Amino acid sequence: MKKFFFLSVVLFAVVGFTAFAQETPDTTKKHGEECHHDMQDTMKKVSEEVPTTAWNTVCPVMGKKVNPKVKLEVYNGKAYGFCCAGCDAKFAKDPEKYSKNLDEDGTRFIGKK
Repeated sequence: MKKFFFLSVVLFAVVGFTAFAQETPDTTKKHGEECHHDMQDTMKKVSEEVPTTAWNTVCPVMGKKVNPKVKLEVYNGKAYGFCCAGCDAKFAKDPEKYSKNLDEDGTRFIGKK
């Protein structure tokens, strides 16, 4: 019984120690100005990568007018807009197929519905 109790205490101590062990914080970076600039650079990159408007004016799936409230899908560097949420999901499954449904400037539907 004493062995069981002793082993239980040791096991509890080992598990407890590993559960509360922490990594040593990285003290090479100063908190403040350097971190602030890193965050600004990251936010700038993200905002440059995420388009806010569609390049096309007609939906590449249905040929209807683009609804600006529907989520954009980016394909080959272009942000595509859609008439409804169902169309953005269809486009996401096969963007190559649907991207061919628009003319060069995205103002006319030239595919089959």
